[in-house]
Amino acid sequence: MTANTDHKTVVRDSIDVAATPEHAFEVFTRGIDRWWPRSHRVQPGELRQVGVDPHVGGRMWEENDAGETCAWGRVLTWDPPHTFAFSWLVGPDWKPPAPDAAGSRVTVTFTPTDTGTRVDLVHDRLDAHGPGWEGVRDAVGGDGGWPGILRRFAGVL
Repeated sequence: MTANTDHKTVVRDSIDVAATPEHAFEVFTRGIDRWWPRSHRVQPGELRQVGVDPHVGGRMWEENDAGETCAWGRVLTWDPPHTFAFSWLVGPDWKPPAPDAAGSRVTVTFTPTDTGTRVDLVHDRLDAHGPGWEGVRDAVGGDGGWPGILRRFAGVL
């Protein structure tokens, strides 16, 4: 399964979950360490922890087993339980980003439904990563990217 890439610089995916928007937002953000794939890291070593600083301007970060911390995104929108958006600073080299790295944007919305919540994810502005950005698009849009990640998220709700 791959996400919808209806525009060449945008990846879209969604999933319906049997949880309230409040709970889904909480698990997606503050609970990210419970569902984020351990293989998805930019630092060497094992991923010890991944987290979100819960405010606009906060970091999306990871810590490896050597205790080194790396910020790989910045919180752009913090509007519980409706919208969470962050800059994705990881470029085509999949290495720790420089502090001034250009970023694409990931926006996640949580909409109540009769059976729970629809979680819509839009990863856009992918061309901001410069040469090789298509590899980022293909990776985040493939099954090992957002489609698989959203299934892992839904599995912990």
